[in-house]
Amino acid sequence: MFAPLLPIIALVYTFINTSNGIMVLVLACVFNIILSVSLKKTYEQDLKTIFYTANILSQSKKLTEIEGTPDLNVNFNHFKSARYLSGLLVKIEGGDFASAFILLIKTVFMLDYTIFHIIQNSYYKYLEEVLNCYDYIGQLDNHYAISLYQETLDEYCEPEIIQSQDTQHYLCDFEDLTHPLITDAVPNDLSINQNILLTGSNASGKSTFMKAVALNLILAQSIETATASQFKYLPGLVFTSMANADDVLSGDSYFMAELKSIRRLFNISTDKQIYCFIDEIFKGTNTTERIAASESVLTYLNNIPNYYVLAATHDIELSSLLSPSFINYHFNESIKNDSIDFDFKIKPGKANTRNAIELLRLTQFPNDIYKRAKQQVEDQ
Repeated sequence: MFAPLLPIIALVYTFINTSNGIMVLVLACVFNIILSVSLKKTYEQDLKTIFYTANILSQSKKLTEIEGTPDLNVNFNHFKSARYLSGLLVKIEGGDFASAFILLIKTVFMLDYTIFHIIQNSYYKYLEEVLNCYDYIGQLDNHYAISLYQETLDEYCEPEIIQSQDTQHYLCDFEDLTHPLITDAVPNDLSINQNILLTGSNASGKSTFMKAVALNLILAQSIETATASQFKYLPGLVFTSMANADDVLSGDSYFMAELKSIRRLFNISTDKQIYCFIDEIFKGTNTTERIAASESVLTYLNNIPNYYVLAATHDIELSSLLSPSFINYHFNESIKNDSIDFDFKIKPGKANTRNAIELLRLTQFPNDIYKRAKQQVEDQ
């Protein structure tokens, strides 16, 4: 840090002894040029951090001056060197005489090295205030992003947290709940106070409803936003077994993927509420074993404290086997002539309609296939 003063001292010395002073001045300049070039390697990689932090400090100061922004416990006078000097560290790119002269002056007087360490020292000295500025920018940026997201929603609310003493009434209660990624979605109301077995026809809305509840539980706990007119919940962890697929690379079949997905729901080490969402449980195996395995798994999960389960299935038989541990809800549809209509509304009780055979007809399968399949269902 003393080296930048050498050219100045040599220049003063030329007034005392001109011939020797000029020689000392040249030597001092050459020495500083060599030293400046060699030392630049030690801090060049950190220049971007210096610039970035200087910008954070500058923007934090400007934001605090805007009416309505939160207060920030930072004395910006501690960082005057960063605000005023960081611009001098900019790399000289031009090839003209003026640029070359400026670069020579900066190198001879080791300005980059000196300014870098002055700024760096202020950062280290007031490190806590620097980190406060980073947190401040991050917090405002986060809230701004959430606000912009809320602007895109047709309807949303700020969720209410259910106190633990009120969980005997319900764990989650919502009105006009929709899936956050679907426009013009059909809203649903429900008070969840017991495990639910969800039944219904294909494409009736079971999976979408389950995902809507799971996503809103996550949104509520992360950005305090729910796509509903009212959303009350007990905070907890969300685990799902949905959209499983076979894996050619690992050699896992569809059923093996299901097993691994559901297996991880057991023995979760936490005292928090656990929300489990299982879509079309064990559909990768035959009917007899699927029903037996599903009943066993869901009963086991029902007996684990602090677990809530919302499971969907096509096996109506489970509705009776799991009663009264699981309450039944369903989605259904109406078929008229050559069209099928879904209302996507959740209803109490087990499903009372099936549409797989009719979909064969509506999707223009050969009529013999449709008639034979329908006859086999009627004969059972």
